[in-house]
Amino acid sequence: MEKICISTVSSTNFLPGTLVLIHSFLKHNPWFKGDIIIIYDDLDATQKQQFGIFQNVVFKKTEDDLLLKIGQLCWNRRKLLPQRRHFYSIEAFGMEGYDRLLFFDSDMLVTGDLNQVVKLPGELLACSDSHYERLDEVRDRTTFERISANSVANQSKVLTKTFNSGFMAVGKSYLNNKTYEALKQLIHINIFSEITTHNTDQVVLNLLFDGMVTYLPATYNLILSQSPELILKNKLNRDEIKVLHFTGKYKPWIQSSKLDELLNDPYYEGFIRLWESEWKEVKKKLEGQ
Repeated sequence: MEKICISTVSSTNFLPGTLVLIHSFLKHNPWFKGDIIIIYDDLDATQKQQFGIFQNVVFKKTEDDLLLKIGQLCWNRRKLLPQRRHFYSIEAFGMEGYDRLLFFDSDMLVTGDLNQVVKLPGELLACSDSHYERLDEVRDRTTFERISANSVANQSKVLTKTFNSGFMAVGKSYLNNKTYEALKQLIHINIFSEITTHNTDQVVLNLLFDGMVTYLPATYNLILSQSPELILKNKLNRDEIKVLHFTGKYKPWIQSSKLDELLNDPYYEGFIRLWESEWKEVKKKLEGQ
């Protein structure tokens, strides 16, 4: 039997999101009996205790060497400092001993069965980083900006297709120290001094795995801000969605005027209320600890 685990990155600010992510995954995937690996740097004992509502939780503190690489980069690129924890996803690739690892961002909500993903061939499965991806656009390898494919004279200077790192299914051949070290080496000022987008770990992952990704339908990483057009364009039923991704600054567990604005939109409200209903179930479990 294959040894499968799930992993995510958590922090004090993302604790509610992490608890809901795990709860929703287990709720819709009763077949899963593996380890739940929490990558962290600032969770205290009381916060860790909340994960006691789940079984097989393993806490993995971010390695000092990875923190050093991130720190050196942020010292030279101060604008990346608030996003430094995005790089912690790389820690997942150093987790040896598993046949398949499912990585999730902690601002995701699982709404369907993911057993099919585990069974699919491919050592790295993920979704495109743009649901509106145009065939005539590619990403510049140096800046990570989207550019016209027609303007490219040298194909080695572009990434023809790129993925969002929010949900990844990683196979055994990439879960090792060799992959982990290769990813860490890409966290370097020589690379990020030229990057003009807001991306962090996504740059590193796409550079290393260019042309090596098996792409999943957008339903496995449905980005909330892009979902209305996607669903209307493809006549996508909400029941087909497997994983919902609350990307960006505004999260359903953080009160803000923007969140209030989204709750007044009939489309967004449904997704946010869905997250809130899962959070109520989590709180009930926490009260019963």
